Amino acid sequence: MTFLFRFKSVLFALSIAISGAAVSQDYPAKQPIRLIVTFSAGGGSDAVARALNTKLGEVLGQTVLVENKPGAGGAIATDYVAKSAPDGYTVLFTVSSHSINQALMPTLPFNTERDLRGIVLIANLVQVLVVNPNVPARNLQEWFAIGQKDPLYQQFASGGVGSPGHFAGGLLQSMSNHPLTHIPYKGSGAAMSDIIGNQVPAMISTLSGTIPHIKSGKLKALAITSSQRSPLLPDVPTIAESGVPNYESDTWVGMFVPKATPEAIVQKLYKATVTALEDPSMKAKIEGLSGRIIAGSPSSLDALVSKEIKEFTKVVRDQKIKPE
Repeated sequence: MTFLFRFKSVLFALSIAISGAAVSQDYPAKQPIRLIVTFSAGGGSDAVARALNTKLGEVLGQTVLVENKPGAGGAIATDYVAKSAPDGYTVLFTVSSHSINQALMPTLPFNTERDLRGIVLIANLVQVLVVNPNVPARNLQEWFAIGQKDPLYQQFASGGVGSPGHFAGGLLQSMSNHPLTHIPYKGSGAAMSDIIGNQVPAMISTLSGTIPHIKSGKLKALAITSSQRSPLLPDVPTIAESGVPNYESDTWVGMFVPKATPEAIVQKLYKATVTALEDPSMKAKIEGLSGRIIAGSPSSLDALVSKEIKEFTKVVRDQKIKPE
């Protein structure tokens, strides 16, 4: 390598660093920030995004918009953000399917860990195993027992292949050694209708979506996926308490940006989001969705994604799960 080549390389690196510093310095004065939500309007993650964007905009002094780009279990929105300019104005707002997709679909047009970096782990949203009231089981172990006698009761529905509910069930099967049969639906709404109509006996979904039906008696809650009981259903045990030690499979909500986004912008977004989450109205909104605020750091979110990709890859291999 010649001296001239090395000198030009240093100058190029220096110019990139100076350019990044300049972008970071005036951020976010240039234009509105877009939160790209991976699912359609009306879901739990969308509700969190639409509660957060106003507070985040107040903290940053810039408009924060919510834009839904549903499809492919969140992969369409993720690919869009991964290929966007690394300037902090296009932010991915997603859930734990972010990790699931990489495990389930290794031929994605992006690499989750290589192309994106975390901003903040916003919150955990509890999932719950529910059954139709006609199912003769009062708890998880009784559900396992009747499933051994009649395979019909081994069935559980979810919002689709690769959904958090699907992988919660796959992890449950893997950790309990009890056979389960996954019935995928095109969204949790359709699955909810069929379990209430007794077309399928069980379902794993977010507590926020199921709790109205639990309270009304249309569904029966057997166990929650969190490591701790939910204050909204204090009498319903966790799956870990119900005989599957160390089980935990919540749905998390987090924000990501392209990997090349300058550290100064990442930190500014992280600190602003944490400040927004401290607002009492945000706490009430997330708790109303059966969630728990985490406000985890960028590095902790990246570490969680890396850990989950390994875990979910094992579930995919063990359960022979194929993408739709």
